[in-house]
Amino acid sequence: MLRVSRNIPYCLVLSVLIVSFALNEIAFESINPITIIHRGILFGMGAGWIIIIVIFLFDLFVLNHGWCGHFCPVGAFYGLIGRFSLIKVSASEREACTQCGDCFRVCPEPHVIAPALTPKDPNASPLITNADCINCGRCIDVCEPEVLRFTHAFNRKL
Repeated sequence: MLRVSRNIPYCLVLSVLIVSFALNEIAFESINPITIIHRGILFGMGAGWIIIIVIFLFDLFVLNHGWCGHFCPVGAFYGLIGRFSLIKVSASEREACTQCGDCFRVCPEPHVIAPALTPKDPNASPLITNADCINCGRCIDVCEPEVLRFTHAFNRKL
C-alpha cells in the first residue's frame, strides 16, 4: 500500500481556506463528493461522475480510506477541533477490557484506541488524545464491560 504523510490534509485545509478567501466562495464544495452527488440528484450528474469514480477507484485500488482518511480537508479540520476538544473518550476501566475488539470494529479511526487500552507505560493516561478521534462515541456504545466512557480533557488519571 501507498504511504501518505499525515500532514497532507492539514496542507489541504490551509489551501482550501486560502482559495476560499481569494475567490470569496467555499472552494472545497467544488470537489466534495457528497456535494457533487447532491448537486447531481438535483441538477443532473454531468461530469461529477468522473470525480466520484476517480475517488472510488483511488480508495479501492490505491489507498484504503484514501479520500476520507488521508486527503479530505474536512476530516483534517475535525482533527484540529478534536485536538483541542474539552470532551475526550477515556479507557478509565481498561483493566476490565476483554479484548473482544468490538470498539476497533466500529471505530472510523481504530488506531486511536490501542494506546489508551494497552499502553506501553502502565502509568499512561487512559484518555484517547489522538487528534484523529472524532469523539463519535461508537466505541462507548458497543463496549459491554463499559471500559470506555466520555470524560473531560483534564481527567488524566485512571
